[in-house]
Amino acid sequence: MSDPQAPKASHDPRDHRLVRIQASSGLVFAVFLSLHLVNVMVSALGPGLYDAFQVRIRPLYQFPLLEVGVLLTALVVHMVAGITRLRRRPRSRNWGKLPLRTRLHRVSAYFLLVFVLGHVAATRLPSLLDGVWLGFAGLSYSMHMLPAYFYPYYVALGLCGLFHGSYGTYLALRALGVRMPAVSRLGTRAVVPLAAAAVLVVLGVLSFGGHLYAIDDPRQSAFAGWLHDRLGVEP
Repeated sequence: MSDPQAPKASHDPRDHRLVRIQASSGLVFAVFLSLHLVNVMVSALGPGLYDAFQVRIRPLYQFPLLEVGVLLTALVVHMVAGITRLRRRPRSRNWGKLPLRTRLHRVSAYFLLVFVLGHVAATRLPSLLDGVWLGFAGLSYSMHMLPAYFYPYYVALGLCGLFHGSYGTYLALRALGVRMPAVSRLGTRAVVPLAAAAVLVVLGVLSFGGHLYAIDDPRQSAFAGWLHDRLGVEP
């Protein structure tokens, strides 16, 4: 059984080139996405692990040349290629007949497309402007401040990133000519680790709110102080 979502061969060299550009840029960004998701997951395993893991990987992905020249460029190229392909895609009324994985892949793409640049700006501006890192305490404070928004937001962002990144990597490798088994043949080998990772993402988000173990008062964090000084937000 073939995967109907896998890119088909095209007689138009421009479309073939666009598919390869989207696949290549997606694979590059997927490396960072994987580290980012693991950072959230380890937070579920104990206090201090989120910051400890981030301190170790931050010098890698926030090295200026790598962050701007590779990661940000790959993200923008991937988004532009995806939007271009979306605009070229013929309108179809068969949405309900598509495989669930295809629908989830597209819905997660739409969600990430709306929020990802805002998320990057919100998490990087404090450090770029004033050297203030969000870290675990910063995430905790955002959830303390607006729990009705940030709990579902972080869960949706994490799960969409997990599924879109995982299934997108599979599709990208196939698009680049790597021999991959059909999804239907992977079975539990794909479903079980993906489900386990999804549970850890949700638990990681809950840990930000102090639901798994005791955390420091987020109102005393450097990020809370930065919001107060910059925007007048009361801790």
